[in-house]
Amino acid sequence: MPERRRKLDLRAAFEAAFVMIEPFFDPQQGWAGQSLELLAYRLLRENFPALSSDEVHTLVVAAHRVYIERHPDHSSHLPRPSELRRVIL
Repeated sequence: MPERRRKLDLRAAFEAAFVMIEPFFDPQQGWAGQSLELLAYRLLRENFPALSSDEVHTLVVAAHRVYIERHPDHSSHLPRPSELRRVIL
């Protein structure tokens, strides 16, 4: 069966990116009850310089969604993925 998905390089980067930025979604790591996801954008831009701003945003939104799915009891402090704004660094 032919591969339907696109941007396989972005898909391949996801696992490494998720490991890097997962702590930013953890409520125990937040600052005054706020998540540190803005730092996630910066960290991904530094570690994946070839990615565009849109691709970095895609990775953060996907990681955000995966964090909520994996930690439903520890994600009520996070906005829903559809509420995330694009961050341009």
